[in-house]
Amino acid sequence: MRSLNKILKNKKILNSKKKDLDSETVFFLFNKIIEVKYGEIGRINIRTSFYKEGSIFLEIKNSNWANEIWMNKKSLIMEINKKIGGDDIKEIKIRN
Repeated sequence: MRSLNKILKNKKILNSKKKDLDSETVFFLFNKIIEVKYGEIGRINIRTSFYKEGSIFLEIKNSNWANEIWMNKKSLIMEINKKIGGDDIKEIKIRN
């Protein structure tokens, strides 16, 4: 039985220099970060809308949560980039 690591290397997933991030991966990681930082309430009030060219667009239910995300935007970007393993995320944009 082959290990998962060998299979991924053969498919060049682990060896690729440029990562093509899809919105599902970005949303999953971002939602996990939100859930850890703000709990279930934060996850309910902060929704990922779409991801495009290094920007995560959020729909936020009220101005208090929008302010919270705006104030912590840089740390959230740093944390998601750390989880991704690069500096692909450049901006978080808020719509409430």
